[in-house]
Amino acid sequence: MSSPIGLTGYAPDRAEAPVQAPHLHSDAGVTVGLSGGPVWLDGAEARLPAEAVLGAYLRVGEGVLDGLTGRFSLAILDRNTACALIALDRMGIERLCYAVDGGRFTFGPSAIEVARAAGVVSRLRPQALFDYLLLHMIPSPDTVLQGVRKLEPGTCARFANGRVTVRRYWQPAFASSTTPFPRLREDLLGALQAAVAACRPDQQTGAFLSGGLDSSTVAGMLGRVSGRPPRTFSMGFGAQEFNELEYARIAARHFGAERHEYEVTADDIVDAFRRVAAAFDEPFGNSSAVPTYLCARLAAEHGATQLLAGDGGDELFGGNERYARQRIFEAWQRIPASLRRSLIEPLAARIDPASRFAALRKLRSYVDQARIPLPERLESWNFIYRTDLDAMLDPEFRAAIDTRAPLTAMAQVYAQAPSADLLQRLLFYDWHYTLADSDLRKVGEMCRLAGVEVSYPMLDPRVIDLSLRVPSGLMMRGTELRSFYKRAVAGFLPDEILAKKKHGFGLPFGVWLKSHARLADLTFGLLGELKSRRVIRPAFIDRLIAEHREGHPGYYGYAIWDLAMLEAWFQEHRLAP
Repeated sequence: MSSPIGLTGYAPDRAEAPVQAPHLHSDAGVTVGLSGGPVWLDGAEARLPAEAVLGAYLRVGEGVLDGLTGRFSLAILDRNTACALIALDRMGIERLCYAVDGGRFTFGPSAIEVARAAGVVSRLRPQALFDYLLLHMIPSPDTVLQGVRKLEPGTCARFANGRVTVRRYWQPAFASSTTPFPRLREDLLGALQAAVAACRPDQQTGAFLSGGLDSSTVAGMLGRVSGRPPRTFSMGFGAQEFNELEYARIAARHFGAERHEYEVTADDIVDAFRRVAAAFDEPFGNSSAVPTYLCARLAAEHGATQLLAGDGGDELFGGNERYARQRIFEAWQRIPASLRRSLIEPLAARIDPASRFAALRKLRSYVDQARIPLPERLESWNFIYRTDLDAMLDPEFRAAIDTRAPLTAMAQVYAQAPSADLLQRLLFYDWHYTLADSDLRKVGEMCRLAGVEVSYPMLDPRVIDLSLRVPSGLMMRGTELRSFYKRAVAGFLPDEILAKKKHGFGLPFGVWLKSHARLADLTFGLLGELKSRRVIRPAFIDRLIAEHREGHPGYYGYAIWDLAMLEAWFQEHRLAP
């Protein structure tokens, strides 16, 4: 369990210790502030983590980061060398933002709080707002505010002589292990059990349970480690295609869980919408934040003080559907370039995308998408990516941004992957974009809002290290997602969980928006107020609403949610472009 490192202002002539840090130690002119539960690679367990970090820093300087793993955010203020060092854990479970102004270095977990403490004008960055529209969040190292940055996973920032230098201190080492499957299976199950035990569960510990592979595994291991029926908390929805309670119940019965459930309604969305917008220090558009909050609140109402979450398993063991799709698309590159360009592409270009022949439509769609390079291709389905931005964006706002900038940043992260293997590169990419910048922010902030701590056993260093040993051909066989993991947990998880299709933690917002008056009043009221912000053209908002009423509710619902949440965020934080 942890509390965030507090704000500090650091100047060479005066070092202020971080406040509200759970671990704090000063000695020999050095102050260490530490949040989270770092794990030492040499296996040592420090009763006073900040003191242990300080001792290691005095011996090896910044090399201390080479020996740390697990969950942490770290600040070292060194009066002897007039410098400061901040660092974030390898997977970005914690969060650190920073600003430099007038030779003063300010840092903390919230971009807004850092800006206020540093005296930086809280001016919104148009580019960041566009990044949000495209990606539903603002990826690190940028923030929504001018002059404030945030650390990426596995990086540190050193402040000296009035300047900040950022570097990556950790890269994963993907290995092609020749270890036999039975041994890898044994190692995985052992690592998962040790990961749950490391969370030190007690009678006030529960687990999110969606009925997927990871939440079911964590819930089952919680029962095994604690020796008690695991306490599980699950969300359901009235719209059947979004409802996974059936599988959550299967897992709960299998492990003899003390089950708690709640069915989310449209009224719940209305009641929680502004509260969720206010909880994030940057615009955040993942609609599953609402059921995550409601699930954490349910746990708190039943006395839980810690929740175990299953986030990370898909990104470690090849569970996202796009991994299978990209293997199919990458087959395009194996066709001789001369044949692609002289024959297949010209033929595909002549096919009418609205052809009445499904096979021809699929061929045209396949060629169009396969020609887009990774990782940009991952966004080829995206509503904003497919939209005429000149018709969507206010002209002045459009002139202030680079619409290719987020795609360029994505390509840079993808290129940093220390592997040439397609699956391993996609996993590395998703650690940044899907985990650190999206899912971990969502779960962490919603649990904080509900008043419970959250731990992530799937991101325990033992589980991460084991995943790096699994060859990609074993991890995913062809287009079968999570082949290795499913085989490894067979017998531990019920067969129905192993066989179920991938199902996201979605929200039937677009469906309910058509039939629920309170939700429509809130949403369309926010969109009406957004028209005055000079970000989105009013005519585009009107057209989007009309297309939602006439077209696919889910497809247009995603865009409407993002825009309504953006306006709610502006209002709750009293900020405007």
